[in-house]
Amino acid sequence: MLAQLLAGAFAVASWSFCLFLFSVPERPWNYETLRKLGRISPVQSYDPIEAPEGASADPQLLLSKFYSLSSAQLAAHNLHFKRNYITNFTKPEVVHYVEGTYQLTGTRQLTEADLFYPGMACRFEAIVLADELAEPSPYPVILELLLPLDTPVTNSFYPVGHQLTLKYLEHRALILHASRTGTAKEPELCLTVVPLAFENYQDPDGNPLPLTPPDPLRVSAQFPVLTENQPR
Repeated sequence: MLAQLLAGAFAVASWSFCLFLFSVPERPWNYETLRKLGRISPVQSYDPIEAPEGASADPQLLLSKFYSLSSAQLAAHNLHFKRNYITNFTKPEVVHYVEGTYQLTGTRQLTEADLFYPGMACRFEAIVLADELAEPSPYPVILELLLPLDTPVTNSFYPVGHQLTLKYLEHRALILHASRTGTAKEPELCLTVVPLAFENYQDPDGNPLPLTPPDPLRVSAQFPVLTENQPR
């Protein structure tokens, strides 16, 4: 009788442990354990047409959407964003892509303390047309575009001031994290973004960037990535 009770207790404990591992893979210990057991696959890249379906929005809609969420709702979105990416969208929830035109303000190499290494973080500021007759002007949406690379690089692929136009079906620029970095009077949104499809990311001369799926991930990395994008 005692042996049966112990066996039952062990089975329940094992089931609970497995449920804990698989239900929250974004936790560092869970991710590392699943990875060592071969139960979580490396991040993959996609053909632009075959990437996971999701919503997409331009800077104006993005600012409106993420500033309308409560803090709890924003935290829940960020959890799903991260889990989607880590698990290759096995159970996709709240998949969001970025569209629009953005201007480069700076870059830095990613390090082993970041989500993946090697790679480069590119800081872009949104520019929009207020109307058809106006000149493009800055808009308070910041992108941290994280580019996973096959080898470290010392120079940026884009010069400061370069304008990058992201399109839903071409670039699949996935939101990994959203931060409200401004104030109530001066709202600003910082989005950490990673490409799911690589083939349409090119340098100013039309050469494809040397992008590769990152492996492993450092899921304990903090967002926003760049210090200048930390909430004020």
